Amino acid sequence: MIQENFIFSKVESPLPEKLVDDLLGMWTEIFGQDYLSNQNIRPVLLGKEKKYNRDIVFLAQHKEKIIATSHLTISRFDKRIGGIGEVATDKQYRSKGLARNLCSMAIEEFEGKNGEWLFLGTSNPVAARLYNSLGWRFVPGTKVMMRITGLKSPEDFFRYYRKQIKSNNIKIVSGSPGFRLQIIPPIIFPHDEIILDYNTGIFSTRWFVQKSCMGLYPRYERICSDGTWFVAVSNKFVSGISSVRFQEEKTAQVDGFCSINNTSVLSGLYRKTIRFAINNGACHIHMVADRADAKKNEFLVKMGCVQTNETIKIESKEGILDLVVYEYPITARKKTK
Repeated sequence: MIQENFIFSKVESPLPEKLVDDLLGMWTEIFGQDYLSNQNIRPVLLGKEKKYNRDIVFLAQHKEKIIATSHLTISRFDKRIGGIGEVATDKQYRSKGLARNLCSMAIEEFEGKNGEWLFLGTSNPVAARLYNSLGWRFVPGTKVMMRITGLKSPEDFFRYYRKQIKSNNIKIVSGSPGFRLQIIPPIIFPHDEIILDYNTGIFSTRWFVQKSCMGLYPRYERICSDGTWFVAVSNKFVSGISSVRFQEEKTAQVDGFCSINNTSVLSGLYRKTIRFAINNGACHIHMVADRADAKKNEFLVKMGCVQTNETIKIESKEGILDLVVYEYPITARKKTK
């Protein structure tokens, strides 16, 4: 497609290494080095996750120079869900409709493959107005936006989501890139619990604004360097996540959450994670709960955890968390089987 001497195209991973270098150079200039380091996007563009997701980059070029991009990810596990990131325009070419064109191309590609729920994240009010005009709507308590085929609301989606995650049809499996997109709904779902996963710094949107969207999966990817994570899956939806991260002196930090009010599912996630920690040499297993979170404190006690004298304080612009540290007795190993 050619418009005003701009050439629009798309390319699907694996991308040529030279093109990846050019894209990363552009995105570094626009978003900063920290953004790219946190996203760990190079391996994705080179095709590392090809068997899990389709990654398509839409390009606008002028005289062979890349001047604008958008990046669409579509789940192969469930093609109904997708995500957009790296919507970027060179400063010299802004206000020319390039981002609108590239996002429209992404929408057409996604919905042409029967996609239904398209996520993106933004803290930029100018960008948010553009996305809103294209059908995206903010999810309450977040900087995440959803575009739903048929232009239904995020609230409509979550009502459907709750109906699909049936507690009698759940499997607990190891986390993988195949859940890069599926973990977004359970994280942005409004949980009563304050801390969802201490290991990844994820908190309930009832209490803290969730600013990330496509940056959520990399948090779990990083855990794999010194731990692992698991997901509870029902009807291709993720209903819960648990994680373990090894610390000093063979201490393992375990945490997790579930989107349905069913302690058996949450207990299953914790037992799976505890078992992994023990089998990998953990001598101490710690868990945390905010002092004001009666529900989670009660759950940890029922799991057999013992409250310690250790506390942790987390300060942010949105408040101060006073965390109680629990220890799971290794002698309770039989309970995890």
